[in-house]
Amino acid sequence: MSNLVLVADDDELLRAHIAAALRAAGFVVVDVADGADALRQARALRFDLIVLDRAMAGVDGMTVLRTLREESCDSPIMFLTASGQTSDKVRGLEAGADDYLAKPFDDAELLARVRALVRRPARLATHEISAGEVRLDLDARRAFVADIEAPVTAQDFAILETLVRNPGRAFTRDALLLRLGAAEDTSPAAIEHAVSRLRKKIADAAGMDVIETVRGLGYRLRG
Repeated sequence: MSNLVLVADDDELLRAHIAAALRAAGFVVVDVADGADALRQARALRFDLIVLDRAMAGVDGMTVLRTLREESCDSPIMFLTASGQTSDKVRGLEAGADDYLAKPFDDAELLARVRALVRRPARLATHEISAGEVRLDLDARRAFVADIEAPVTAQDFAILETLVRNPGRAFTRDALLLRLGAAEDTSPAAIEHAVSRLRKKIADAAGMDVIETVRGLGYRLRG
């Protein structure tokens, strides 16, 4: 599964350039133009890395950073800034940033730092997460429903992890496609089939259906 990266920068040309460089390097990218959208995306999806411009209009990068850390977001976060002052770097790192890159920067350095951050264990990561009847072992990539192990593929686990990390939130088929890093020619129908197969596996193993279809929206974990 490809790493999922959120890029938030209100400079349209720079944002497009960063997104293109990351996609060319094999990352799946969501790019947004302001801090409010960055918060919405980070609350809806579990990103392997978040790249934030510090000086965005409206909700700035520092506010996004502090808010996400207060909400226990464990994704590595890289700050981009036009200021190279040490004091600004220190404030960003103390607020919870994992790295700080001053503009202008070289694409090779950006990609090297991105790769290093996505390989780093999440600062707040736990070995297990759970919601409702579902418990996931993040290290062994094993899924348990009502303490009964369900056989899952990497794709199954990614779907369950997205739902478990966001209990009560409905995800559209497109949102799940994005989280899975599916190829551009993958259709939403493929997600329907994947979720259907996963539900059958869980029902066969544990005798229950833990994924709910929300009409007109998509799927969510049953409460």
